Amino acid sequence: MAPRIGPLKREDLSEYEPIFKGMVDSIGYVPNSFFTMARDPGILNAVGALSDAIWYPATVDEPLRRLVTFAYSHYAGSYYSSAHCACGAEELGLAREKIMNIFEYETSPVYTNAERAVLRLCRHAARIPGEVTDKDVEDLKQHYSESIVTFIVGMICFMAFLNKWNEIAKTRLEDIPFKWASENLGPLGWYLDQE
Repeated sequence: MAPRIGPLKREDLSEYEPIFKGMVDSIGYVPNSFFTMARDPGILNAVGALSDAIWYPATVDEPLRRLVTFAYSHYAGSYYSSAHCACGAEELGLAREKIMNIFEYETSPVYTNAERAVLRLCRHAARIPGEVTDKDVEDLKQHYSESIVTFIVGMICFMAFLNKWNEIAKTRLEDIPFKWASENLGPLGWYLDQE
């Protein structure tokens, strides 16, 4: 699978090394999408700053961030992003059962009512046109402060940008998340042709 927009080489992008190093420290590699975004410095700098805001706050724990970003991406059909968000999630505290049961979130005992409210919002936000209702947001507010609700909405919107970027650019999924997703996410309908 050839990308529609060719990535630049990391060695030619030394000015972005702090962004790349942050990604390596966080997930062990730099997403290929960053090398494509580097063709427009404004986009890469903005995505780097937003990535820092979404992935490193103390207000929302890592398992919840992974659940939101994986579920939204998978519901939206972005297998590149869903693979990224699921790969390594267990090591960061998100139980595999919570990944594997996202289509049964209303009835599966692995979720709390708070997580059900989050997954409902993700599912409704992933629809085109969006199906988010006032009740979806009010349900979240029963479990989370308005600041955390704002953060969750921000995570969903950030993932929507990344999902569309990678779909349009046809970004090649890196080996680590591709291997993990290929071995684990098939029962959820995950498939990505890397040829």
